[in-house]
Amino acid sequence: MKNQEQTIPCPVCNTKIHFDAIQLMQGVKFKCPNEQCGSSIGLSPESKINTENVMDKFNDLKDSIDKK
Repeated sequence: MKNQEQTIPCPVCNTKIHFDAIQLMQGVKFKCPNEQCGSSIGLSPESKINTENVMDKFNDLKDSIDKK
């Protein structure tokens, strides 16, 4: 997975929250830049396990395609 900054809309105010996928997988939470909002996003332990499994399968698929 590339270390590439992504955005997601804040679940409260819809402001774009910038996050790094690798840091998100490491448990980092990202705060909404809207100072009046103060919400944050992060992965729950359950979601982290599911996301890691999906990313492993994705990387395996990508590797098999790259070998062709």
